[in-house]
Amino acid sequence: MKNAQGFSLVELLIVVAIIAIVAAIAVPSMLTSRMAANESGGIEGCRTAGSAEVAYASTNNQLYASLANLVAGNFLDNRFSNANGFNGYTYAEDQAVVGVPAGVPTTVAAGGFGIMAVPVTGQARYKYGIGVDQVVRYQSFIAPATTAPGNLVAGDGIGKR
Repeated sequence: MKNAQGFSLVELLIVVAIIAIVAAIAVPSMLTSRMAANESGGIEGCRTAGSAEVAYASTNNQLYASLANLVAGNFLDNRFSNANGFNGYTYAEDQAVVGVPAGVPTTVAAGGFGIMAVPVTGQARYKYGIGVDQVVRYQSFIAPATTAPGNLVAGDGIGKR
């Protein structure tokens, strides 16, 4: 009789089942981690856009610009004006940012700016905004989130609590 070498079908099925169980445990954690990374990127994107506005204003008689003008002037890269966004967010200008001090303009036409990082569905959970005062603020949440991060309320600055 020959010595049979290799694995039986039952052994292979057990290994496949174990891999499936490990994947079922790991995938949700990986997706949550990816959303958290995108949210950090959205906050940093707001800070980058705010810094670009200040840099533009310092070289252009203290006037702020649209995202398209910031991209054209090489103050921002073109991902900020891309309709598909990047890192799970798109960026919208002339937005009313909740929490900026009363009387602070949030549109370029009024002498200010308000830039909102809007999450792409399924890639991030929270919306952030920045205004002339250069404070990134939490604005709202979208599905799959059911509450604000860390008990923030709309208008709270990031890192304030």
